Amino acid sequence: MLAFYLRRFQRQLKRIFSNISLRTILVVPFLLQVALTVGLVGYFSFRNGEAAVRDLAFQLRQELTARIDQQLQAYIRIPHQINKLNADSFSHGQIDFYTGDRINVLLQQIKNAPYINAVYCAEQETGNFIGVSWSDEGSFFELMIRNDQTNGNMHLYGIDVRGDRLYFLRDAGLYEPRQRPWYRSAQATGKSVWSDIYLDFTTQLPTITASLSTYDPWGNRFIGVCGTDILLSEELRHFLQNLGIGKTGEAFIMERSGLLVSSSTNDSMIRKIGDNIQIRQATDSENILVRESAKYLTDHILNFHTIEQPKQFDFKIKGERQFVQILPFDDGHGLDWLILLVVPEDDFMATINASKRTTILLCILALIFPTIFSIMIARWISLPISNLSAASQAIAQGKLQQKVHSNGIKELRILAKSFNMMTQQVQDAFTALEKRVEERTFELRYEKDKSEKLLLNILPKAIADQLKNEQTTIACSMENVTILFADIVGFTPLSARIPPIQLVELLNQMFSRFDELADKYSLEKIKTIGDAYMVVGGLPIPRDDHAEAIANMALEMQQIMDDFKTCPILGNISGCEHFQIRIGINTGSVVAGVIGIKKFSYDLWGNAVNIASRMESSGKPGYIQVTDITYERLKYRYKFQPRGTINVKGKGNMTTYWLLGKI
Repeated sequence: MLAFYLRRFQRQLKRIFSNISLRTILVVPFLLQVALTVGLVGYFSFRNGEAAVRDLAFQLRQELTARIDQQLQAYIRIPHQINKLNADSFSHGQIDFYTGDRINVLLQQIKNAPYINAVYCAEQETGNFIGVSWSDEGSFFELMIRNDQTNGNMHLYGIDVRGDRLYFLRDAGLYEPRQRPWYRSAQATGKSVWSDIYLDFTTQLPTITASLSTYDPWGNRFIGVCGTDILLSEELRHFLQNLGIGKTGEAFIMERSGLLVSSSTNDSMIRKIGDNIQIRQATDSENILVRESAKYLTDHILNFHTIEQPKQFDFKIKGERQFVQILPFDDGHGLDWLILLVVPEDDFMATINASKRTTILLCILALIFPTIFSIMIARWISLPISNLSAASQAIAQGKLQQKVHSNGIKELRILAKSFNMMTQQVQDAFTALEKRVEERTFELRYEKDKSEKLLLNILPKAIADQLKNEQTTIACSMENVTILFADIVGFTPLSARIPPIQLVELLNQMFSRFDELADKYSLEKIKTIGDAYMVVGGLPIPRDDHAEAIANMALEMQQIMDDFKTCPILGNISGCEHFQIRIGINTGSVVAGVIGIKKFSYDLWGNAVNIASRMESSGKPGYIQVTDITYERLKYRYKFQPRGTINVKGKGNMTTYWLLGKI
């Protein structure tokens, strides 16, 4: 039984290797060894580099989130310090809620911290309010006052750099500071506190307020609240954008409720739903990294309040791995945020990918050189044998022009020389015969080409093909074509004043330019009669834009005539002749065909042709006259001037138009 299977295996091997070329046997085993060695070296090199980059990515994420935490601490510390200074002034009666005196202190505070939007204080007993803020445009400072003199409304005044009131800006409407969230939270806690993120009363931008409850100098009686507004916008955003988070990484800060505090993207922090403006949730961000990261947290961490320690994890967006670092942030005054850093794996893997490409390139080079060397050796051995085999098969199929070259092995050179001597005698006989056949074939082809060109100068290609294939009369009816007749005004009198050869040369120049336009717009020139020119669009091959093509050609024919206006016609004629062209256009049905058996031509007949001719003869020099049928097809794409109703010979009254140009 074993002997049976062994013989069967040998037969299979024999069948497989019976069709393998000598070159393949010489090359493939050597290349397999080289490829295996190079592949293993490249694979282990890539895996080691990938592990090193992942470790670097871990350290980099920790460093960046620590920098964000440090900057954020400095960012939110200053508002509390400002509140302490203002509360002290408030408790000692140094803030005037009516005149706005000594607000230069508040102005200086807001100048020193560009990210602060407003500094203010409100009184508990009366609800009086005073503060300084940036204008809505951020170009100047405003004084904000609310007291009984303003009837409880917020009045805004422009102030100069010293804090002096200059002019009244506007009434911002009814304002009750004691009902605002920043006031009530400070009053309830009796200490420094942060408000929730809200939309600013005037700017409608996301804002957070640091507020501090204020007491009389003895600390017994609550007298009001001082606050400092921070716009959660550009300052913090610029810091996050300048962190250098890879090429496409993003950093963002969010409340544990999911509200977006700031991010390194350029997305708006607010969104409009109907007439309502809301602060954007992180899961609604326009940036895919921010949005998908927040959604992943929502789906996998059911309660953000359980995050107490820094965390690192990764997830995939559209199959691409993203590395995420989370760092809780708490300032001790009520802020409880989450700092998130999201970096695509591709950013961290850029270096290793570059190294991988270099490794692959080196592996390819290491594979190419042995491959080239082995192929050269195999070719040197097998090529003479292959050439001799191929030449033998070609001769057996009747291909006698075979010659075998062999510069390698001695025995193969002798065999190739004998083979070439046998085939040379047969080739000489066939070469002479083939040369005679080629000469005759060339002569016949040349004469045929001349006949074809001559026929195509007389007839359209489609008609010429039909005429070559049929012996019957060629005629067809076309329902929708546009015909153009043109006549050069003043050319007939000129023919009496210049020699015939010069006249024909001038007319040839004009009509050659017209022929170029016909080719440009794929129109069919029908004929010329003296100084008249006839062309048609829409036959022999129908087309939808035949009227537009004719109109374009007519307009360019007018421009061509300008080239013949001011140039001296010939050296023996004094002055210049000014030529004008009269053009008529009509659209309709025609009958087209070839007439005659000698000097035959392709021509058109029908009422539409006659009307087009009448449009030319009844027109004016320098004008293009069209019928109302043509006008209806072109009126939305070209400029027209109504000519009115004219009497057309043989047709009666007709409404016509002047074609002026394209719209």
